[in-house]
Amino acid sequence: MKKIRTNPIILIILVVVFAVAIYAYIKLPADGQYPVHWSFNGQPDRYGSKFEAVSFGPIISGVIYAMAVVLPRLDPKKRNYQRFQREYLLLMQVIMGFLAAVYVITIMAAFGKQINIAMWVNATVGVLFIILGNYMGRIKQNWYMGIKTPWTLSNEKVWVKTHRFGGRMFVILGVLFVLNAFIGFITNVVVFLVLLLVFTFSPVAYSYILYRKLEDR
Repeated sequence: MKKIRTNPIILIILVVVFAVAIYAYIKLPADGQYPVHWSFNGQPDRYGSKFEAVSFGPIISGVIYAMAVVLPRLDPKKRNYQRFQREYLLLMQVIMGFLAAVYVITIMAAFGKQINIAMWVNATVGVLFIILGNYMGRIKQNWYMGIKTPWTLSNEKVWVKTHRFGGRMFVILGVLFVLNAFIGFITNVVVFLVLLLVFTFSPVAYSYILYRKLEDR
């Protein structure tokens, strides 16, 4: 995946993440305790050292970048990546950008900035789901990206239809996330988790039902 490895947008995102990490590590007091985890309502519920607060962004971004470059080469269906190369590149840019945005928000919180974590994380997650949903139907069969179930990987028709269905579910879920960010109509964590499970696991059930129908035929 040469285009992933040398893509200027992805490389810029990595440079920004590492630059923010270096700046934060230099400027933040060494003996401080910084928020590293937030509750459903956006309140810090766990604090950690400066190293923990600063390092997670570069580590996660670096691992995702390495996986994006290496795993397609190991994929038994690696030839299929040529069929959705543009979409794969775009989605990796979006995912890397999302991770960078969340990291910058958490670093701003470490510096004591008054930020509505719940609102911004909900909004960025919602936008991520909307973009993923719009492009999900164009992803071709592979073992790395997409809705990978025994039934989608066994039948290309099931893969295509499941990803079109899953794309619609992701868009709806993304809209709910964005609305919740600014309106806050979902305040109960149990209700939130139930909605999340329904929308994310419905494509899995759909792939099984569709596969059984095709097999029966």
